[in-house]
Parts: sequence; structure tokens; C-alpha cells
Amino acid sequence: MPNSRTYGYALLSVTATLFLATGCGGGSSGGSPPPVNNTTNATHEPQNNTTALSNGTGNSSAANPAGNNASTQNTSTSSQGGSQPADASAFPAIVQQAMTSLGKNGFQGADAPTYVPKPVGSGSTSYNAHNTQPSAHGPQFLVGYHVDLLTGGQPYASYEVDHFVSTSQAASSLSSFASAVHGGAMPSGGTGILLPNNHSAQMTTVGNSTVVYWSDNGWNFQVVNENTSVPPTPIVDKLVSALASASLPSSDGVGRVIVDNQNPSGADVTVTVIWSRDGNVYEVQTTNSAESPIPSALEMAGSMRAYWS
Repeated sequence: MPNSRTYGYALLSVTATLFLATGCGGGSSGGSPPPVNNTTNATHEPQNNTTALSNGTGNSSAANPAGNNASTQNTSTSSQGGSQPADASAFPAIVQQAMTSLGKNGFQGADAPTYVPKPVGSGSTSYNAHNTQPSAHGPQFLVGYHVDLLTGGQPYASYEVDHFVSTSQAASSLSSFASAVHGGAMPSGGTGILLPNNHSAQMTTVGNSTVVYWSDNGWNFQVVNENTSVPPTPIVDKLVSALASASLPSSDGVGRVIVDNQNPSGADVTVTVIWSRDGNVYEVQTTNSAESPIPSALEMAGSMRAYWS
């Protein structure tokens, strides 16, 4: 998701004031932008980055995602996804550190996950947190922020919230955010297939990639095998299984779950969940550097809450 850009002090003051006026939080620490990494949504750019080490992911508030072997899909949605405030102590330590570094402690509308996955391995973890701004040709949100969770300098999870002037503008911007993600181009047409739960889906080709996609309960799901004609069947099966026990957040627009595989072996998967609620667009990502990236992304999305100190 991040591209880099710095702001002058005057513009930063205006942005901070707007943050408070819209109830979305405000403030950031100064400093030069960090190097671009591939987890930033290409529709916006970061401002005033803050990077710091954490002492671990610390996630005592939620259980690790478990495998689900159910043969039927039950894609439920929660009524939360950022709308229910939680005390700061409900969030993992690394999330508390990131939100504090953004200067958003105690501001209504500054949302964060109460669950984050564990990274693969036992390496050190860190975070990279920064404010975001819209690009000239992307969705024109008012204010926002992005947090990468890193292990060994590589992202294993991330979350982002961008605040719009209205609920309708946020909902209509979902497709633009999704299109900027690897594998996020919306497919069409194709051959009808049945998923493991007997739900109908389509399989088609987008460029040189093979895509399986379907819709259910206000969400669009797609699994992409990059640069191959081989269907992403094993990954589709994992997503269907994870959805059977997932509680996705409710969305004012059609939410998107995108599983993009850039390696034929399935060893380079990025999972992105994008939805809108109450004028915000939320984006959560996990990678193969996280344990169980598919169920972890779904659980992380469902755990987003308004952050309060």
C-alpha cells in the first residue's frame, strides 16, 4: 500500500483541524517518508511517516484463526467494523504503539484492529505508521492513515482507514481502492463452476491471470492466479473454508475480498479485505509472512473498532 510525500507545516495544520472537525482523529509526527513498499494502496500517498520498533505483536484479546472444515458457507457480517469503540487496552501492544505514534489516541473515528495475526517465524517485529493523502487521480478522501506491521522488515499485515465527506462517496470509492490492489481488477464473464459448498462461481481470464470469483451477502470474492492458466483451486478451497466461520464487517457498499497469488506454488499470497462504513473506507491486508493469511485477514477485518485511549 504506501507511496511517499511530505507536506508543509501550514497544510498539516489544516489537515489536523479537519481531522478533529470530522471526528476522524488527527496529528502526526514529523520526519521523512520511509521507502515505498508494496502494501500501500496506489490511490493515495503517505504523509509524515513514523517508524518504531515494537516488543512483539501481543494479541491476548483474540484467538488465533482456526481451520474450518465445514462444507457449507455461512458468510455472516458483523454490525461493527469500526463503529463500536473499544478501550486502548483491548488492542494488541503493537497496534497501541502505532496508533499512539499517529497522535490519534482518544479521537473518535480512529479505527484499529483488536486482532492481528502472528508473523511466521520468531523474528523481531516493528510497525510503520503514517498519514495518507489522496493522489491526483484517486478517490478524494479527506484524511486517513496507514499502518504496516513488519517482521524482518517485510510486511505481514497492514490496515488503513480513509475518511470521506459522506457515506455515499466512501461507498462509491470501493472499486477504485480495490483496483489498485494486486489482482483487484474486477473480472466479468467466464465459465460457471461450483465451489466446495455448492455455491455458484465464475472462472475467467484477466490478462494472463486466471480468476475465480463470486458474490454473496453484499460482498464480492475473487481468487487470482497471476500469470498462469492454472485455476487457483486450492486457494479457492481455503477461502471458502475460512468464510464458513468468518464474521465480516457490515459495509455501506459492496465489500471486496481479494486473494492474489503471485507464485504458482501458492507461496506468495496477499489477502486484501476492503469495505466502507459511516464515511470511511477500510482496507486490511495479510501476506504469506503471517500465519494463516486467509483466515487471519478475515478475522482482522472483523475486529476493527474505534480506537479510544
